[in-house]
Amino acid sequence: MTDRAFSGKDVEEALASAGATLGLPVRSLRYVVLDPGSPGRVGAKPTPARIAVLIDRPAGPGGRNEPEEAASREAADDDEGDLDTAGAIRDVVGALTEAAGLQVEVEVREGREAVTASLHGPDREFFFGADGRGEVLRALEHLLQRMFGPEVAPLPVRVECEGFREHRDAALAGEARALAEEVVREGEARTLPPLNAYERRIVHVALGGFPGVATYSVGEGADRRVTIAPAAAAGAPGDEEPRG
Repeated sequence: MTDRAFSGKDVEEALASAGATLGLPVRSLRYVVLDPGSPGRVGAKPTPARIAVLIDRPAGPGGRNEPEEAASREAADDDEGDLDTAGAIRDVVGALTEAAGLQVEVEVREGREAVTASLHGPDREFFFGADGRGEVLRALEHLLQRMFGPEVAPLPVRVECEGFREHRDAALAGEARALAEEVVREGEARTLPPLNAYERRIVHVALGGFPGVATYSVGEGADRRVTIAPAAAAGAPGDEEPRG
């Protein structure tokens, strides 16, 4: 067995080039991503994706020849493709966490709605970010989606981290209480950044018994926010959401 390198603007194009050159179906190729490529940034040129395709040498007398091997690989691809992708995701996350000196393990599973990489281990809180909002977690998710999205499409790649929701809930409630104290002290309303329905509920519950303030939601769709106002302004525009 040997290998040959191919390149393209992304992994999908590199695979197409390999299939056309070798005269084999793309789904039958066994390959390793050497470089996922980059679209480039301001002041930097884009870089091509590079893959190495494993090629079986023709067998000797009495052995299986290359076309037979290719057909066998294509038939087995449906059973092994998910496993290969899951292993590749684990390898990437493992390489990143090892380079950062983090003790983090990853479990990859395919569900009905997404391919999910779940992180756990002593250093998992690194991915929560300094403010608990999970910017590092989302950045890792974006990277894995760019690298493996074409392989698992139409499913998206999602990244979860053990304890993140609880940490995020506590950070959001703490932020809401700090703003409520400012409202009481200064007598002026404060509005949080856009939040989803679950996050808005966290704020309403956290301030449900906070003296001197009232909460209500304003805006539509993805721009919907929670306003914390002095209790005297409880009749301000906007629909109040459940606090219990």
